[in-house]
Amino acid sequence: MDDHSPALVATDLAHSYGAVRALDGLSLTAERGEVTALLGPNGAGKTTAVSCATGLLRPDAGSVRVLGTDPWRASPEHRARVGVMIQDGGLASGATAMQLLRYGASLHAAPLDVDEVAAHLGIDEFARTLVRRLSGGQRQRLALALAIIGRPDLVFLDEPTAGMDPSIRRRVRELIRGLARTGTAVVLTTHLMDDVVGLADAVRVISRGRVLASGSVQEVVREHRGPGGGVTLRATASGVAPDAVPALEQALHEAAARHGARLEVSSAAAADLEAVLLDLMDRDASGDEAAGSTTHHDDAPSAGAAR
Repeated sequence: MDDHSPALVATDLAHSYGAVRALDGLSLTAERGEVTALLGPNGAGKTTAVSCATGLLRPDAGSVRVLGTDPWRASPEHRARVGVMIQDGGLASGATAMQLLRYGASLHAAPLDVDEVAAHLGIDEFARTLVRRLSGGQRQRLALALAIIGRPDLVFLDEPTAGMDPSIRRRVRELIRGLARTGTAVVLTTHLMDDVVGLADAVRVISRGRVLASGSVQEVVREHRGPGGGVTLRATASGVAPDAVPALEQALHEAAARHGARLEVSSAAAADLEAVLLDLMDRDASGDEAAGSTTHHDDAPSAGAAR
């Protein structure tokens, strides 16, 4: 496979659970060396799409190629090149955290250093604890470590920072960015907009089994902001005395007013993205009601998906 081609290419994917459509012509790509965030509400189709991409489900129509191969027919060697963050139910509860991590590393020809990964994610702090006794955040860290330990060319991460304290979350973000810098394609699903803004090179907004918006965070916000939406202008002022800040803020408000704009000094890129997502979901739901189409839903129990 050409190393410059996308790691993941899904084209017109369709999948149904009986009368319920989970995917309805979904098309997306994920590039090598980039973090691609799949965003959307629960039931949007994200997990079904990932299940098709990891060979857990066979789509009813369309095609998906992972590292140039149909994942449904992939060899064990190919599957070893794809990491998946297994959620709580997929971890062997009778093993200790380090036993499970070392076993996962033993399945790969050239794994990452187990002790280094454990130290970076703080797993060494609960290395001898049985998995069934780990907290939710500790399980998340272990699941993340297992997903990346084999140096995957493509890795799917589901809510990788959920339940973690700020210091560990920062380490996880550093780890994910480091993976992308080494050429790994990272596909991230999360509801935390701060993670998206801090990590994602590309965003795919999914609703009712199809992609509504695609691009960088800035592109998605700019192109899909509602008519009355806001825009975030981020600036850093250095060398300003604390007692001069109110006057500086007032000058910024007056400058914005001259352009017919209202300045929200406390706004942030994450808030902008969340507002756009909510607006896209509202517009999509309104269109669905008008068309009277079949309700979509994700994650049927038989899907075998990671969530």
